[in-house]
Amino acid sequence: MFRLDGHGLSGAAGHDAGSVLMDVVSLICAGEQTSTQWRFRLDELAWRDMVDMLRQDDLPFVGLWCDGADVHALFLPDGQPLAATLGLEGGRYPALSPARAVSSLYERAIYDLYGAEAMWAVDVRSLLDHDVWSASAPLSAAPGAAGQHKGLITFQPSDAMQAAQGRVESIGPATGSRVPPFYTRLVLSNGLVACAETQTGYAHRGIAARARNARVEDVCRLTSRVAAGSSVAHQVAFCQAVENACGENVGTEVSLLRVALLEMERLFHHLYRLADLARLAGAHLVASHCMALREKLVVEAAPVTGSRLLMDVCVPGGVSVREATQMGDLCARLYELGQQAYPQLVLLWREYPGLAALLGGIGRVQADELERVGLDGPAARAAGWDCDGRRIIPAYEGLWRYTSGRTGGTAEDRALLLLDEVEESLRMLDLASARIGLTAGGTVPLSMQDGEGVGLVEGPWGGVLYWVRLAHGRVAEAFCRRPEISALLMFEQTLNNHAAEDAALLACSLGMNAAALDG
Repeated sequence: MFRLDGHGLSGAAGHDAGSVLMDVVSLICAGEQTSTQWRFRLDELAWRDMVDMLRQDDLPFVGLWCDGADVHALFLPDGQPLAATLGLEGGRYPALSPARAVSSLYERAIYDLYGAEAMWAVDVRSLLDHDVWSASAPLSAAPGAAGQHKGLITFQPSDAMQAAQGRVESIGPATGSRVPPFYTRLVLSNGLVACAETQTGYAHRGIAARARNARVEDVCRLTSRVAAGSSVAHQVAFCQAVENACGENVGTEVSLLRVALLEMERLFHHLYRLADLARLAGAHLVASHCMALREKLVVEAAPVTGSRLLMDVCVPGGVSVREATQMGDLCARLYELGQQAYPQLVLLWREYPGLAALLGGIGRVQADELERVGLDGPAARAAGWDCDGRRIIPAYEGLWRYTSGRTGGTAEDRALLLLDEVEESLRMLDLASARIGLTAGGTVPLSMQDGEGVGLVEGPWGGVLYWVRLAHGRVAEAFCRRPEISALLMFEQTLNNHAAEDAALLACSLGMNAAALDG
């Protein structure tokens, strides 16, 4: 999704994208100026022209959302937000999915929540609503009747799935196996997957509805519960969006504390993910070592941060940890504990019999495939795509350094990259410990004026972005871009030509998270 060069976020190299990208940007900027400097209103013809032009360029696409009256598409040319807005006509709008594959999932969610139909969409199946909700299109001005489905949810195959020939297998919440709450149907040919599709929505919690017209502090608490393992990333991105909407900046100490929390979260997340990968690969000894180190670090951090899962540690304008004055000492202690166990963990991972061979044969993806569906983060860095958003975050200056260098794109490459990033996060915490003073913490008072803002951070599994619109001191609307959306498309595509039993391992290595996906 986000390609980085020395100047920030830009279009992909290797294409003559400059003139085409500028044409798209110019087209959007030629629209009607809104109250937000970087958002422009287009008419339907201009929107359709934008979709056609996006087929040929690399303008970084963030996401698509609806507020009931309009649809909005957000892009990031040169690392700066640029949004196009189109009013719904009869509850319809021209689809963006013919030009940006990942927008198909946003279009399906918009229809389920608002009843707004994407014309010429590549996929019109329900994503979240399986006819069991208390009302259809619940966020629209006039919600529809409740669903009438009383039995088991019926799988909705695409045309490609219906046309596929072979033996059908299913993996999901009702199959009795220990899998995340999403359903996967496989068509097998000669023992390998010929076609794979998922059905989600089982973990839907109504986050969009709960965030509308809610108090800012309540939405901040809500964001910390969107995705387990990425709580800090969601909190920081949301807080930055609110601060930008208010035209306020937090101080250096607060920014540094947020960086420390982000890197703690990356440590905890990566060790948990590595343990899960090792367990699924049958390397239970390796899994236990990963979890033992994670637990040791979590136990050390929880009394200072106030939360084992690092929930509710950020607020708009500042941080909210239990013992902010001890954060510097905590960073140093985590570094010491990590350095004691890390060399043995790496040696065990690399030398455990058969682990490298098993992971090396699963889930090979190329950087251009990941870029096409917008999956950044460790999965992309392990395939040779330089897309670490920490490079452009000022608070990381002097702490972060590029550590990837892997290009294979297999599950083994992704696991080794996570191990590399564990060591790098420990190093950054050590450097940060000397910079965090005893007066760290506190908050900057925010005006909570009406406006819009965007916040972007590099989470444990990729870029997390929030757009918020403030009105009358509350969050009128909020949108979240999270890497799990793109991970779903990559999972379905990559599972082809694998054995059915590889599905869980592949999903884990690509960062699938049903709760984060469903919202």
